[in-house]
Amino acid sequence: MTEQEIQTRDQEFTNNMNLMYGIVAEMREIPQLPSEAPKDVSALTKVEFLEEGGVLTWMEGHEYPYKGFPFYEFVDRIDYMKKLTRSFLSGLYHSFKPIRKVWILTLIPSIWVSKILLRAIIYTFYRMIERFRIKSHRYCKSVRELYRAFTYEDPSEKSQDTQLRLQLRDLMCMILEFDNAYRYRFQDIMEDLDILVIKEKPLNEIIRLFDIMSSREKTQEIKDTWTLIKSFVYYYVKYDKSLLKILANTLYRINTEKAILDEGDRHYCEKRTDYNFKHYDVSKRILSQ
Repeated sequence: MTEQEIQTRDQEFTNNMNLMYGIVAEMREIPQLPSEAPKDVSALTKVEFLEEGGVLTWMEGHEYPYKGFPFYEFVDRIDYMKKLTRSFLSGLYHSFKPIRKVWILTLIPSIWVSKILLRAIIYTFYRMIERFRIKSHRYCKSVRELYRAFTYEDPSEKSQDTQLRLQLRDLMCMILEFDNAYRYRFQDIMEDLDILVIKEKPLNEIIRLFDIMSSREKTQEIKDTWTLIKSFVYYYVKYDKSLLKILANTLYRINTEKAILDEGDRHYCEKRTDYNFKHYDVSKRILSQ
């Protein structure tokens, strides 16, 4: 196929996609929200599959390649799961908010039911991404490190906990790989992870990290999201020792040098206006002195 034929094919594909988006926009009862519109769209110039693992996507107007390949079908699936989780936690929070805390204590004897429910939810989400999972060595460097930390073998671990850990691993890695908003936040907060505390007092350290992320958010909506997640973790995970152990062991095993933001990541973080990344806060303070 000649270069001219390739350009013609690509143009026809673009025209068809624009036509379909126009038809969908006309059919929708609720118009597309500004937050749902694509931002910073750049022309794709090259895609590299690295021997050491990962995929690099080169785009016009960018000095550094984007880590990963944000295929729309994967991104949409992850975005749907993210919104569903946020809505579930929000509904749960507002349902319990009017109830006195002393009455909530009466639910403690039935905490085992919550463990079954949570595992069913995780399994449901896992099945949603199971057919879309990418090869583990094609994750970007930071996500590959998280994948490695999750993939440890604990001789004392029960078989049902192993299943939970592996499902959580695939879910979290797919979310971070195809949602750069959460991935960059994860990489940013890894600079603040205290390995010694996560070993001795894991729940305290996890809550502290959530507080730091929330303090760096610029929008109240995302601050509220971290509040919901933190509340769930605080009031639930302390009773689910198996889940807490999985999270603590994973964070303890992470090599933060491989997980934190590098220069290429920071290039794309510069364009984000919804979060105060630690690196740029420090840079601004140095320049102002």
